[in-house]
Amino acid sequence: MRGETSIQTIKTYLAQGQWNKVVSICSQALKSDPSLLELYPLLGKALAHQGKLAAAIAAYQQILGTQLERAEIHAELGILHGKQQELVKAAWHYQQALAYKPDWAELHYNLAVVLHQIGDWEAAITAYRQAIAIKPNYAAAYFNLGVLQDCRGELEEAIENYHQAINLQPNYVKAYSNLGSTLVKQKKYTAAIEIYQQGLKLDPSWATLHNNLGQVFWFNEQPERALTSFEYAIALEPKMALAYHNLGKLWQQQGNYPAAIECFQRTIELEPRNIWAYSHCANALLVRGQLELAMEYLREAIALQPYFIKAYCQRAKLLEGKDLLEKAKIACAHFLEALQQKGERTQLYQHLWQTYYYLGDILFEYGGIQQAKIYYQQALQIKPDEVELYLRSGNCLAKQQRLDAAVTIYHMGLNLQPNHPQICFQLGKILERQQQAEAAIDYYETVLRQQLSLGADEWGQLPHLFPLDEHLAQLPHAIYYHTQDWIRDCELDDFHYTQVSWGDKYLNQTSVRKKQPDSIFPFTAKKKPEPECGGVNCASCMSKLIDYFEPVQLGKNTYVCSPLNSPPIASPLPFVVTIPEGRVWIAPQQNSWMICNALAVITPDGYLLGDVSRYYPWYLPGCPYQERNDHTFLSLEEIPPVEEIDGTVAVLSGLAGHVYYHWMIDIIPRIELLRRSEIDLEQIDWFLINNIDQPFQRETLTLLGIPLTKILPSDRYSHVRAKELIVPSFPGHLDWVSPGTIQFLRQTFLPQIPKNNYPERIYISRARARGRQVINENEVINVLNNWGFQTIFLEEMSLLQQAALFANAKVIVAPHGSSLTNLVFCSPETKIVELFSPHYVRTDYWILSQQLQLQHYYSVGQSFDCYPLRHLMYQNSLTEDIFVDLGSLRLIMRLAGIAD
Repeated sequence: MRGETSIQTIKTYLAQGQWNKVVSICSQALKSDPSLLELYPLLGKALAHQGKLAAAIAAYQQILGTQLERAEIHAELGILHGKQQELVKAAWHYQQALAYKPDWAELHYNLAVVLHQIGDWEAAITAYRQAIAIKPNYAAAYFNLGVLQDCRGELEEAIENYHQAINLQPNYVKAYSNLGSTLVKQKKYTAAIEIYQQGLKLDPSWATLHNNLGQVFWFNEQPERALTSFEYAIALEPKMALAYHNLGKLWQQQGNYPAAIECFQRTIELEPRNIWAYSHCANALLVRGQLELAMEYLREAIALQPYFIKAYCQRAKLLEGKDLLEKAKIACAHFLEALQQKGERTQLYQHLWQTYYYLGDILFEYGGIQQAKIYYQQALQIKPDEVELYLRSGNCLAKQQRLDAAVTIYHMGLNLQPNHPQICFQLGKILERQQQAEAAIDYYETVLRQQLSLGADEWGQLPHLFPLDEHLAQLPHAIYYHTQDWIRDCELDDFHYTQVSWGDKYLNQTSVRKKQPDSIFPFTAKKKPEPECGGVNCASCMSKLIDYFEPVQLGKNTYVCSPLNSPPIASPLPFVVTIPEGRVWIAPQQNSWMICNALAVITPDGYLLGDVSRYYPWYLPGCPYQERNDHTFLSLEEIPPVEEIDGTVAVLSGLAGHVYYHWMIDIIPRIELLRRSEIDLEQIDWFLINNIDQPFQRETLTLLGIPLTKILPSDRYSHVRAKELIVPSFPGHLDWVSPGTIQFLRQTFLPQIPKNNYPERIYISRARARGRQVINENEVINVLNNWGFQTIFLEEMSLLQQAALFANAKVIVAPHGSSLTNLVFCSPETKIVELFSPHYVRTDYWILSQQLQLQHYYSVGQSFDCYPLRHLMYQNSLTEDIFVDLGSLRLIMRLAGIAD
């Protein structure tokens, strides 16, 4: 080679795009003289243009460690590693380049893009901002920063950056698209429509904008305009799967199932791995009764996410069918296995029918009448000749007071079996209720003429459609929402009411409430409209609570709670009330799923006291509908006989009292409220409390000095009237731990913990729990073992051992569940990593971390996106299993300083 002339010639060839000639010249020259370092960058550039990325990287790497190493070399290596998805290496090279040339805005931008892909969103934001600081007119940097902030839920900041990108580059159509989508998230539909329309003026042929405009029209309840926009998007881009999918969902919502199915099928043609399309298509086919075709689409959906089904079926095989829920799970698992194996259709449908049948019975027994009716209707699609389903469907309608509809359904059953005794009996009850005495007598006589040999159990299982007259006298006639209002108004002389200081912010700091116009509600009055609130399951109320903790998204599915101040949730002022001849009913736990879900305290003058009478689903703190005008007790089919107790009874039972969290947070603190009210616990004859079958229950009572011989288990004594009923209020809101409770638990149990050595890094397993297990727990444990974690089963430990374990831990990883109640015993700065399923993110334990200054991270797992099957497997998101996102877990470990 001849020095500068040859180098210039090679550069000319590069400029002309003659990559082969450049590679040939450089390769021959370097073979003769490897010290010609200035040729390696030229060779690397030519190889990169040929698509030979590994060879190009190797060429550039020859420069590293020489006098020619500079920012440009590392920048090229960053680009090449990025193209090969070697993102960590790409980020490293960009950082090295910036060490040489820190004011290179484009390098900061490239680094930010890679960091965003890696999942290190905090560092990516810093890099984008650095690029903007160097180059204030960098529209792309503003846009990408907006995208990232949008992902983190920082919507106002995202909107500001999208506007800045548009101001700098008015024809930046993507910025209009993203800005509109962010406004939709804020439910600012009119503003979003205006932005999309501005974007379409710039590029009326961009199908994505038409699709997005269709979505906002849909959300804004303008389905006709949405339909037009989706169809226009498809006309512009016939292979746009998203537009077909959205159009299908719109048709589905409108009830045009054939059109919806056609759209979903087209979506699947374009995107064969779109599990949502298979799911929506299957659901539409099920509604139309096209079972065989629906099964095909469900089978395809399972094939895309088989691990959820495999784990569910494996656990179902361990069940014995002890109760309805276990039977439902076993039937569901048999259905899922038969579905995967393309089994014989009759057997497949039989398993599905059994699942619907059991689920209907479960929901009916639990009080979910509407959902029970839906399950029975789905079962009828499979077995339209099953008479029992008409009986059960009619019972649901009668319970909903839809008596004419119930009669119609019962008659459909009688068409199949004309003298079905139980249907005839139920028809008689309805007609009697409707004062059609002669018709009712005819049905009763039909039953009597059959000289039935049915056992008492079979008749006993028949639900009462209407309250029994003998029970009506036991029902309260009105509700006082607040016990203090009853105290103020009642004419009894021998009651006692004491407010208790509990170290909280209170809703009412005064000792006497002013009389409120709606403080009492007669049950005979016309009921207030039922609030559109799901209680503890209300998505709106839970979303507000989550916002109080200001979670910051650190990466995909990765968050940290960052509240500087306590959430603005005030607790009711705790109190203890003594009611002479007071009465209490507490729903007994009947099995693993029919737990204590209601309790009612009733005064001798016939009032139900609302603030000490909870029932599921109750409400979350901050809910605007806290004063409910109904109660489970009022709709009981059968009220158990009252147990008369000639003595003093303290009521401690609570909802779900068999669950460790509710036992520790809702129940045990009430004993301390009794003490602080200066009641002598030794003078109390009986403590009415949920069953104490579990070791932690007996241990806590013993540690608190409550003799087990004085325990009245409310599962057996569910309806009690005492000569003197002592009722401590609950120490705070349901599913919300008050500061006073935290202080009480720490002061009571921490001084008693054993002084043993405990591991500093622990993973709490739920493998022995009945629900919400970690599907990929073996993989999670393997990842955590690399950082010195020990796997713990709290079922093997006493309460004090659990307290000691958490008090000594420095890092705790655990799936959401009762084990995290023990965070109350942690030391400040302990790092918590909570694992959630995507459909059940809760704040229950975040308040503990906030009050105790713990560092609380959480990871949201992967979703099983076939929702028809997911809803069949899990009737409540509370029990949904967790598939941990290992990438998210590793990111938390790194960002929290737990791992390198």
